[in-house]
Amino acid sequence: MDEWPQTLLRRDELAQLAYDLPTGGQHPDKRQSRRNGTARLLTWLETWPGATWQARWVASGAESYGKSWRDAAIDALVAAEGKTRLNARRHLTVGMSCVISLRVLRPGYDWLVTNHLSDTYRWVRALVDPEFFARIDSAAERNGVRERVRVDALNHLTRVVMHTGRGPRELTPDDLRECRAALLASGRAGDALSLAWEMLRSQNVFPAGTSTMRATLHRGQLTVEELVDTHKVTSEPVRALLIRYLRERSAGMDHVSLRALVSLLAGTFWKDIEEHHPGLDTIDLPPEVAAAWKERAGFQRRTSSKGKPRADRYSVFFAVRALYLDIAHWAVEDPSWARWVFRCPIRDEDVRGSMKHQRQRRARMHQRTRTLAPLLPDLVTSVERHLERMEKLLAATSAAPIGEEFSVNNVAFCRVQAAADSRKGNQRGACRVRVQRCDTGEHLDVERAEDEAFWTWAIVETLRHTGIRHEEMLELTHFALTTHILPDNGEVVPLLQIAPSKLDQERVLLVAPELAHVLARIVHRVRAGNEHIPLVSRYDPYERLTGAPLPHLFQRRHGSEIRVMSTAVTHRLLRNAIERAELLGPDGNPLRYTPHDFRRIFATEAVSNGLPVHIAAKLLGHNDLSTTQTYVAIYNDDVLRHHRSFITRRRALRPGGEYRDPTPEEWAEFEQHFTKRKVELGTCARPYGSPCRHEHACIRCPVLRPDPTQEPRLLAIVVNLNDRLREANERGWLGEVDGLKVSLDAASRKLAQMRRIRAQTTLVDLHPPTVRRQPHER
Repeated sequence: MDEWPQTLLRRDELAQLAYDLPTGGQHPDKRQSRRNGTARLLTWLETWPGATWQARWVASGAESYGKSWRDAAIDALVAAEGKTRLNARRHLTVGMSCVISLRVLRPGYDWLVTNHLSDTYRWVRALVDPEFFARIDSAAERNGVRERVRVDALNHLTRVVMHTGRGPRELTPDDLRECRAALLASGRAGDALSLAWEMLRSQNVFPAGTSTMRATLHRGQLTVEELVDTHKVTSEPVRALLIRYLRERSAGMDHVSLRALVSLLAGTFWKDIEEHHPGLDTIDLPPEVAAAWKERAGFQRRTSSKGKPRADRYSVFFAVRALYLDIAHWAVEDPSWARWVFRCPIRDEDVRGSMKHQRQRRARMHQRTRTLAPLLPDLVTSVERHLERMEKLLAATSAAPIGEEFSVNNVAFCRVQAAADSRKGNQRGACRVRVQRCDTGEHLDVERAEDEAFWTWAIVETLRHTGIRHEEMLELTHFALTTHILPDNGEVVPLLQIAPSKLDQERVLLVAPELAHVLARIVHRVRAGNEHIPLVSRYDPYERLTGAPLPHLFQRRHGSEIRVMSTAVTHRLLRNAIERAELLGPDGNPLRYTPHDFRRIFATEAVSNGLPVHIAAKLLGHNDLSTTQTYVAIYNDDVLRHHRSFITRRRALRPGGEYRDPTPEEWAEFEQHFTKRKVELGTCARPYGSPCRHEHACIRCPVLRPDPTQEPRLLAIVVNLNDRLREANERGWLGEVDGLKVSLDAASRKLAQMRRIRAQTTLVDLHPPTVRRQPHER
C-alpha cells in the first residue's frame, strides 16, 4: 500500500501537527523548532516527483545514503532557499522525527537502524500505544531480562511499527521475520529480536499456537526429494531412481541416518560421477568409470577438506553395494525395479579390508581411552577449582561498589562499570558484573564466567558419573529424577530415568551420592528461587524437530531467552576447561576430551572394577554385547569367556517363556538386595543379583560408598592396621606387611573420600516433580 491518510496531507497541515505534538519538549521554542524542521524537510521532498510524501521519499533515494542523507538534502535546501547551512542539519533531524512520528513516512529497516533516532522511538511509542509498550516492558523486567536487552527489543518493535504503519497489537509473525531478514542482510540481527517476538507472543498478539522465533526459524525435516535436490543431480532418470529407492529405505530409518545415506548415494556416489563423467543417465557404470570412482571415493569431496583421505571409505562402498543388491532383490517381487538391475561395481575384494579397518579403529579408540582415563582426575580437580574461584570472585564483585579494588585468592581486582550502564549514568552496574584485573588490565564478565564455570563442572560430573550419551544428557528433565522407597526400612533409593536417544529403550540408573549432589545443584540453579523449573522446548539438530516444552535440567539463559544447551556449547566449555587444565598427551600436544570419551572411560572403569560386562551393557543402553566390548579398553579374555559360557548355560536352563513379570516373592527379594547393601563403613554399590567379587574386603573394594558418619570407625581401623603393621615388621612377616600396606593405602583413600563428601553441601534433595491431578469435571 503506497497511500494512507497521513502521507497525503499538505505541508502546512503537517507543520501544524508537528507543532501540536503532545510528546517531546513542550516549550514554545521546541514546538517552533518542530514546525520549522518539518516544513524544511517537506520543502526538500517537494523537489522530487510523486503523489505522496512516501513516493517522494522513495524517489529521492535518500535511504541508500544511510547517515549522509542530510548532506544531499542540505545542499538542495541551500540552493532553493538561498539560506546558509546554519542549523539545517538540526532542522532536518527534528523534521524527520516529526514526520515519522506522525506516520507520514515509512522508511526501510536498514535506514532506521543506520540512523540512530532514539528520540523518535520514544515519541512513536508514546503516540501509538503507550499502555501496551509499558505492559510488555514490565512483563519482561519481571522475567529477569536485562534493561539493555529490553530497550533493544522495544526499539525493534518500534521499527516494525514505523515501517509497517500498524499498531503493535496488529503485528504478525511475518512482520518480525521480514525485519529479521532485513537486519541479517545488513549484519545487525541480534537476540533482542527474539525477545520482541516473545513479548508479542506472551500478550496473545500472535495467533494461538505460535511457537518461539527460534523454533519457527528452524527448518524441519526435509522430504526425500528435497534432500536429493540439495546435491543438484542433473540426470533425471537417476534422480527419480534415487528418490524412489530412498523412500523405500526411509520407512525404517531415522532422519539423521536418512540424511547420511542421501549424502553418500546422491553426493559422494552419483554427483561425483556426473562431475567427472557427464552425460551418464544410468547406474550401469562402465568398468573404467567404476574404477575411477572407487579411486576417488577414498578422498573427501567437501570444499574445506577436499583431497584429504576419507576416514572410512567402506561406509561409501557398503551403501552403494546395498543400492544395487536391494534393487535386484526387490525386482523379484516387483518387476518395475527390473529396468534398474545391473551388475554392482563394488566387488568382494573392494570391501575385504573392512574388518581390518574396524580392528584398527577399535585399537585407536582403546588407545585414546588409555591416554585420557588417567588424566580425568586432573581435569575434574581443575574444573572444581575454577568453579570455586569464579564463585568467590562473583560474590566479592557483587558486594563491591564500582571503582573499588578488592582481592580474591591474592589477586587484585577492580569492579568496573559496564558499557551500557556508563551510557545511562547507572552507578549500580545492573546490566553486567564486570571486573578488571589490576596487574594485567584484563576485563572479565564475572557473571558469565561463573555461569560457564558451573555448567562446565555440571557437564563433566554428569558425564563421568553416568556414562550417558551426549544427547541423552541434554535431554534430561526434572521428570527423570525418580525415587523408590524400600518397604522394609523406608530407605529412599534415588533413580535417574534416561530417555532413549539412539534406541527405543528407556533405562534407569541408580543415583550415587556424588551424582545426587550434582543434580541437586543443577535443579537449584535452574529453578533460580522459583517454585518450578521453567518449561523450555529443545530443538533436536539431528532429527530437526522441536520438542514440547519440558523442565529441562541443562537450560541456561542465552541473551534474552532461556534455551537448552546445544552440542556446540558443551564442546566449547569442555575445550576451554582442558585449556585451563593444560592437559598434555604423551607426545606433548594438548589433549581433547569429547562427551563420548567420558562414556568410554565410564565403561572401562566399570568393567575393570569387576562389574559384569552384561550389566555394563545395560547401564550404557547397548543391545549388543559386542558394542560394549568395543568401549572397554582394558578387557580380560577370561571375562569374555566366562560371560559367554554363563549366557549359554542360562539360555539352556531358562527358555524364553520364563521371562515374565516378577512374582511378589521375587520382587521382595529384589528389594531385600538394597537392605543387604549396608556394610560397616557405608553402602555397597554392587549391581543387583551379583555376588561380592572382592571377598567382602570392603576397605579395598572400589564399589564401597563410604558414609562420612563412620569416619571414627575408619580411624580406629587405621590405628589397628598401623599396630598390626608394626608387629609384622618386628616379627619379619613380610607377606603380611605387603598386605597391610595395601589395606592402609585403601583406608587412606576411603578416609579422603569421606572428607570430600562431607565438604560438599548436605542438601541432596532432588525435588522430584509431582503430578497434580486435575479435579473431575461435574
